[in-house]
Formats: sequence, C-alpha cells, structure tokens
Amino acid sequence: MDDWFASEEFSRVPFGRVLAEIWRQGLSGSLYVKSGGTPKCLSFERGTLVLDSVSFEEKDFLRYLLTSGEADLISLTRVEEHAQKTDGSSLRALVETSVLGPERLWAVLEAFARDEALALISMSGDEREFHTRSGPPARVYVDAIDIPGLILEGVRTIPDDALAAALPPAGDVVRRLATSSPEAFGLSRTERYVLGLLEPPKSLADVCGASDIGEAATRRALLALILLGLAAASGQRPKTARLGADLSLAGMDRLMGLFNAKCAFVFKYVSKEVGPVAFPLIGKALDEIRGRLDPAFQTAELKPDGRFELKSLLKVNANIVGDECRRSMLRSMDEILAAEVLVVKRTLGPDHESALVRSLEKVGEAA
Repeated sequence: MDDWFASEEFSRVPFGRVLAEIWRQGLSGSLYVKSGGTPKCLSFERGTLVLDSVSFEEKDFLRYLLTSGEADLISLTRVEEHAQKTDGSSLRALVETSVLGPERLWAVLEAFARDEALALISMSGDEREFHTRSGPPARVYVDAIDIPGLILEGVRTIPDDALAAALPPAGDVVRRLATSSPEAFGLSRTERYVLGLLEPPKSLADVCGASDIGEAATRRALLALILLGLAAASGQRPKTARLGADLSLAGMDRLMGLFNAKCAFVFKYVSKEVGPVAFPLIGKALDEIRGRLDPAFQTAELKPDGRFELKSLLKVNANIVGDECRRSMLRSMDEILAAEVLVVKRTLGPDHESALVRSLEKVGEAA
C-alpha cells in the first residue's frame, strides 16, 4: 500500500476515488468511514469488496430488509424472538422462520453490501481510515463484489454537487489511456461515446463543448472513465519552456538540452522507486502518444538514461523551417513530459506526482 492512504488527499477526495485506488492496488483490509456521524466499515479482499463478519452490522441489515420490502415488522420481530430463543444468529433465524430461503438470503446480503458502498459514493466530508490485512479475511458472507461495477453504478446516480467536486478543473487536459480494455468494464453507450471524444486529448471544457449529449451527461461519463483508469486529467503539466521562449537555433538547442535534463530526472526518479521496470513503463507511455507528436519526435529514440535522441536529419530540418515547426517541437516536449508525469501518478500515486512536478520546476533553473 502506498503512502496516499495516510495523506491529506485521501481524507478529502471523492469516495469513488478511494474505491478505485483500493481496486487498482488489489488491497485487502478494512475501510472505516464516519459519514454524517454514522460509522461504517467496508471490507476488501485483493481489490474486491466482501461482506464479512467485520463489516456486517446486523441492525443495519435488518433495517435494510424492512426498508427494501424484503420483510415486514411482524416477521422481523418473529426473527428476533427466534434468535434469542435458540441463541443463534439473526441470519440463521431468517431462514429457520422461513422469512428468507437460503439462496434468497445470499442475494439480499449482496444487495445490502452493494447498497452500503453505493451510499458512500455520493457522500463527502467523511472521516476515513484504511487498515491493510495480510492474513485471511474474517468469516465471509459474500465475496468478490466487483468494484468497477460499483463505481459505474454509483457515478451514474451521483448528485450533481458531488459530481462537480470530483472532476478536475475545466482547463485540465483529459486524455484516453490504453492501460486496459474498455470492454472489460461494461461501459454504457454514453460512456463509450465520451471515451471516443478524448482522441485527441482535450480540456474538460472542450470535451463538454464537443459532446452531443450535453454537459451534465458528459461530465458524469468522464468521471466514470477517470475513476476506472480509462482516462486521466493532466492538471500538472511541467513545461520545457514558457511563453516568449528563444526560438533561435541556439535557443532551440538549449531548450532541447533542458527537455532532456527533465526527462532524465523523471527516469531517475521512477527507477529509484520501481527499479528496472522504469524503462518499459516510460516506453509504453510514450508509445501511447507517439502518433500525435511532432515528426521530429515520432522517430526519436528513448535512450537508457531517459533522454531522447532525434534523428539528425529531422533535427536539422526542425531548426531551419521556421518558428511554427519549432513551436510544434516545444508542444511535443511538453506532451512527453506530461505523459511521463502521468506514469508516476499511475504507478506511485498523486503524492509522488506532486513531489516530482515541484522538483522538475527546479531542473535547469541555473541555466
């Protein structure tokens, strides 16, 4: 488990993001939530939601039976009396008094567990603690409830105010990620449509403006895609050069040097954290965007230290054909750096992303 679960961000992000991180990291443990003064516990096993003896609250389940129409007050009173008389559990009493058959009991327990999690997705301002577990779970009643399915169901019904708080700023660029197949999640046609709008990447405001289904439905679909890891916002975008950069031949050489220094810094940072897999991780991220880069970078070679080597002929051409081509190269440099920072966010978490961006701003300051 990374340090994100002990960070300030963990305590304030939308609950759907918390579920997504537990699923993404395949964690086992218990999530304790206090929302509206009421404590709740959700249990997880290898990144799926489970209902076990730690997270099961009998009184909440009996209330759920009543409010969902599965049982009436007279039946529940009979169940309670039977449980006291036999010194058994309420679950056993539900079956022995014929209020629920065994198979129906398991189905209702799963519906109850899903309902408990879904109710929290729309909540904000709750207190949270996550405790990992290394051993086997406690007594399990329902296992392997799919978290991506919960996220989709929750986001599709999330209130508008909670939706606004969960999305990135309107100016952030949102891009499609190729980390997993969309077919694995049971996306709706609306969600698949919005995913298609992200090629090429656009700001959140531009995606909403280009969509034919209206802003509200588009924003809801975007949140689902981001939580599932099918899309990502690049709010923190390190820049190779700022407005007014020197686009002369000598200036471009200096900017290329600064860009490579930043790329080498990112590679060293990732290598320190994950070891030899840093090179294929960064290589894969670059392959995802290579087709939309300036021609000078489409054939560039990623060196073992994280720097880029341009083909000599393309490099010369880029330096002599004018300012617009040079600006295209600068945009590609920024695009590459953003993709590499996104690797850090996806692999190591948002805290590492923020720390890296702050450090990158200092790279080349003395130049």
